[in-house]
Amino acid sequence: MDEKKFKEVIQFAIQRESESVDFYNQASQVAKFSGTKELFLDFAKQEEGHRKLLQGLDMDKVVKARIESIPDLKISDYMIDSELKSDSSYAEILRLAMKREEQSVKLYTALKEPITDPDLKKLFTFLVGEESKHKYQLEKIYDDEILR
Repeated sequence: MDEKKFKEVIQFAIQRESESVDFYNQASQVAKFSGTKELFLDFAKQEEGHRKLLQGLDMDKVVKARIESIPDLKISDYMIDSELKSDSSYAEILRLAMKREEQSVKLYTALKEPITDPDLKKLFTFLVGEESKHKYQLEKIYDDEILR
């Protein structure tokens, strides 16, 4: 794979992860209960971990990475997008977070579609997997705590 193209993709993904860190930190400030605040701070830490992982990523690691299948509960598929407000409820924040992760999964999936380079395709598959993990975690929490 072209080294320049690889670096462009990684920089794009790092920017997306940075935006997610900011979102989850904001969500923790809007959250009304300490357990909820900690949940969103934990997601911010996970996104920061993804950002650091991407900063240290080289193509050899991507080629050797094991891609795992992540379940999709599809809960966010039936929700409309909204924005984080100072008075957003826990359920609203979860819905927004799920939609953000869903959009990231769709974005990386769409970017991967036309690619013929197998290494670059695997890089996008890796990114889809990372975002899918968060989407699943959020949908599971929403299913267990809000929809029950």
